[in-house]
Amino acid sequence: MAQGDALLAVCQALSNALPGKLSMPNSDPYTSSLRSYFSLQEGELAPSCVLQPANAQEVAAAVKVLATTPSLKFAVRGGGHTVWAGSANIQNGVTIDMRLINNVEVSADKSYTSVGAGALWRDVYTVLDEQGLATSGGRASQVGVGGGLSFFSARKGFVCDNVLEWEVVLSDGRIVTANAKTNPDLWLALKGGSNNFGIVTRFNLATFEQPRFYGGQVFYNISTVPEQLKAFSEFTVATGYDDYASLIQSYGYTAGQGFGAINGMRYTAAVEAPPKVFQPFLNIQPQLLSTMRVSNVSDFTHEQGQFSPDGFRQLYRVTSFRNDLNFLNDGYKLWESSASKLSNVADVVWSLTYQPIVPAITSKSGPLGGNMLGLDGNTAPFVLCLITGSWSNAADDRLMSSTAVKLIDDIEAGAKRAGIYNEYKYLNYADGSQNVIDGYGSENKQKMQAVSRKYDRKGVFQNQVPGGYKLFAAGEVGGGNETSVPPSTISAVRGEPVPTRGLDSTQALAEPTALPTALASPAPAARHITDGAP
Repeated sequence: MAQGDALLAVCQALSNALPGKLSMPNSDPYTSSLRSYFSLQEGELAPSCVLQPANAQEVAAAVKVLATTPSLKFAVRGGGHTVWAGSANIQNGVTIDMRLINNVEVSADKSYTSVGAGALWRDVYTVLDEQGLATSGGRASQVGVGGGLSFFSARKGFVCDNVLEWEVVLSDGRIVTANAKTNPDLWLALKGGSNNFGIVTRFNLATFEQPRFYGGQVFYNISTVPEQLKAFSEFTVATGYDDYASLIQSYGYTAGQGFGAINGMRYTAAVEAPPKVFQPFLNIQPQLLSTMRVSNVSDFTHEQGQFSPDGFRQLYRVTSFRNDLNFLNDGYKLWESSASKLSNVADVVWSLTYQPIVPAITSKSGPLGGNMLGLDGNTAPFVLCLITGSWSNAADDRLMSSTAVKLIDDIEAGAKRAGIYNEYKYLNYADGSQNVIDGYGSENKQKMQAVSRKYDRKGVFQNQVPGGYKLFAAGEVGGGNETSVPPSTISAVRGEPVPTRGLDSTQALAEPTALPTALASPAPAARHITDGAP
């Protein structure tokens, strides 16, 4: 069967299994799904059809159909915030859009919150703020629920450390739970293991009481860089770190407005006055604007999200190195120099972000059951170094990408020469070409490979789902090229009558779903603080 016929046949089979949940090209729900991605590159991919399941049972039914055709590729998307093309969408395949699975329910004892895998963090925080609660979650409101860093990481660890239970659809269609007692190997592997084991449909997230707290953004003249980097380096300490403090330091460039600096600071204890730990940053002058205030998680994450508006082409690329003031300066100078290559790129915003990863964060993992990140024994503070870019025209894609690749390569080469390079690549900021899994260490990689073989014996999520960061080389586990599509759907492709509703390229088989509320775009000079992808 020709590839196009096989794809249409699989879409027909999905429609038969899940009536009303599938949409085809040129239909309203299909178009709405593609337009809801954060990066234009992701939204430009054209899947053969888009499936929008409403619960785990419908996801399971879809996986059963998709797994019968090992040559078919499919993608799974939650919030759709990962920027690289193919991370959560696909050309000529099937995209499973999870956004209808977006329930948020706080447990009766308020110890955890059950969250559907298609929810955004703003959905979660709206519910929790009303009850004086919080969970360790993403720092931008429009990002889909998943792992990463939070304002609470020094108190609570990484977001994945706070997942008490996962509900997962496996490649054979079974729906299982994974927690510290049931399927504990899967529970652990999912803490950093990307989409290698199944499709997560529900998170149970540890919940805690949280009062309103102090935080916001301070914008500075670029002349303050030496003071900024000194304050950052002194803040990023191995001992004596204030667990209530969270810092994101960014530098941005736009062709029309030049360079600027921003510190995003939050202090999650119940204080009214500026905390001592942030005074070195608050004392730096000149300041152009300050939004420091007392507010709640919803407000702070909405503010953070406004610095990453939809509607642009995007790239992220990340590396890490041990905290060192001289090298922080070196990294800044390399970034500043690279900006000169981009002065003619339309609507360009080019940014460098430093974030501290200190033992106060990494030490929380072990008592919470561990994770796969390979940082448990980390005793020296290190720095996440993130390069982001946004722009308007596809003609500039190659220049933006090559500039980011060279910049990170140069930073890593310098870090290696200085003896401070760290192999860890923060998954939410990594490009699809970067090797995230090896940065967790060979022992953790082998553990995850064993879990993959146990729960996905045919390698469906290794071979049929090209997005994410894989544990095996292509074809190394499971897989095949045979096509196994029910005869009735092949008849539908050939134009023969079948006892079900057929598909065509303009027919919508699902009710349109509302798009996320559009974020107001801030001034271009401020459009350069970013947060993690889902």
